[in-house]
Amino acid sequence: MIASSVINKNNEEHTVEPYRFKVLALHSNESPKEQPIKEPIQDTNSDAKDDFESNTQNAESSSSPAQESSNLIESTFIEELLKRTDDLSGNIVKLQMQIEHQENEFKIRLENETQRAKEEGLREGHEQAKAEYDAALNETSKKYSSSIDKLDEQTAKLEALLATSQSEIAATAIEIAKEVVLKEIKDSSAQIALNIAKSLIDELNQATTIEIKANPKDYEFIKSNLALKSNIKLSSDEAVSAGGVIVLSDIGNIDGSVMARFEKIKKILSE
Repeated sequence: MIASSVINKNNEEHTVEPYRFKVLALHSNESPKEQPIKEPIQDTNSDAKDDFESNTQNAESSSSPAQESSNLIESTFIEELLKRTDDLSGNIVKLQMQIEHQENEFKIRLENETQRAKEEGLREGHEQAKAEYDAALNETSKKYSSSIDKLDEQTAKLEALLATSQSEIAATAIEIAKEVVLKEIKDSSAQIALNIAKSLIDELNQATTIEIKANPKDYEFIKSNLALKSNIKLSSDEAVSAGGVIVLSDIGNIDGSVMARFEKIKKILSE
């Protein structure tokens, strides 16, 4: 520390107060505190002044390199700080780009997995629906097959019953018709015998000789209403039932009685 002198003309003694220099601290904005030091110095001539000027110049020359060193260090520190800031900014940008890339990849994978799950779900749903449909179809087919089998069975029973009953039905119908005809014969046997005689003559039109035998009850009515040709002869016979006739010819004989005709029809139906 270099002292400076202050001359008091009114005082024969000189009082020298210390001069304080500022010390520049690196990386700090605080200035060192000044501590006053008082030292009484006896200076009665010009040597004290010269010493003061010399000390002042030395102090100024010694403080200049310290300031330059401090400025250089601060400049280097700032450059290093800016460089690290740029590096950090670049790393942040790279990290952000990497995050965006990973987000895009995750989004694509998510879409792919979603689509795959959707397709898998549709496929499984289709297979399940098909299986359920096939099961329902098989169950329905079994039910219809069972119904068809039962229907075939009932049809077979009905056909067997019909076949069994057919002859009985025919016989019953013949009996009913017989009763009706017998009633008609009782009321108009001659007309019935005439109609049968005409029908049989038509069947034997190739015969050269024909003889018709009728019941005496019907004889006169047939004789009066039947056109007899030269080859046709009409005669009365008690053996012939009323309402019927018997025809004899050279090509064959026919029993035209009502009962004989009923028996013939009944035989045909029973075969």
